[in-house]
Amino acid sequence: MAEQIISWEFKERWVNFYGKKVTERILRELKQSDPRIIAPNTLYTTRRQLQESLESQGFRFAPETPFNCLTLEFEPFNIVATSEYLSGLLTIQALTSLIPPKCLNPSSESVVADLAASPGIKTCLLAEVMENTGTLFAIEKAKKRIPALKSNITRMGIYNTFILNCDARSFPGLNVKVDHIMLDAPCTGTGLKLKKNKRLEPRILNDVTRQSVIQREILDEAWKQLKIDGTIVYSTCSLEPEEGEVQINNFLARHEKQVQVLPININIGNPGNLTRWTKVYDSQISNTRRIFPDQGMDGFFIALMKKVRE
Repeated sequence: MAEQIISWEFKERWVNFYGKKVTERILRELKQSDPRIIAPNTLYTTRRQLQESLESQGFRFAPETPFNCLTLEFEPFNIVATSEYLSGLLTIQALTSLIPPKCLNPSSESVVADLAASPGIKTCLLAEVMENTGTLFAIEKAKKRIPALKSNITRMGIYNTFILNCDARSFPGLNVKVDHIMLDAPCTGTGLKLKKNKRLEPRILNDVTRQSVIQREILDEAWKQLKIDGTIVYSTCSLEPEEGEVQINNFLARHEKQVQVLPININIGNPGNLTRWTKVYDSQISNTRRIFPDQGMDGFFIALMKKVRE
């Protein structure tokens, strides 16, 4: 069933965009399982303290993991049953979840909006970077996803965050100017490892069109509420250029000289303009990053943009 989620149409377009060898690696890696990545809640513990506490209970970890995290190699029992998890000293997540908050890097005095917040892992990571101060708006459209968001924020001891149950496209109606925006946008999710992908039916090309329209609308509305010199990080767990490089390229065209695409200081992935798209990208697209599933993470695209003028 998992293999059927990726239809022949997507396999064919990946060959056109990325080449046959890269596509073969993508398909092979999408079938693999991700290790469990453990991130310490730096508001209340350190990586070393957390590791020592868990190892004393029989948990074992790989020697090295990026982003100050731990890679779980052996668990004598489910780690979510530990007091460390229940008291909010750790989160379990994909490595890609760590990238947007770290790229945004808000200060402890910032006003920040997370425009697609549930289940709240990235929201909590933002709050950690902000040292649990400043103001953080966690916006979630789906009412049924609010309990998970509340649960994670409460468990992690986050208290600088306001939860808003509304469509991110309505954000300007709040009349709040913010310093930073995180948009881990709704997307087709074609970069997700298949075993953790909850979608059972194959994606169709119309999914890409539909999601890219939503992404464009949220980006344009969010841009209105961003302060001058403020930044927005846009990301998707999609391998489709329309949800990555093309989306940002079109955004640059609409907003012209208002936008500066900033470099992303991570040593993973490739510059975004390496896809074989037929149109010419704005030169700033080279500052975005495209991560493939064979690079140790889910397939991922990320762009960091600064508002330089109205």
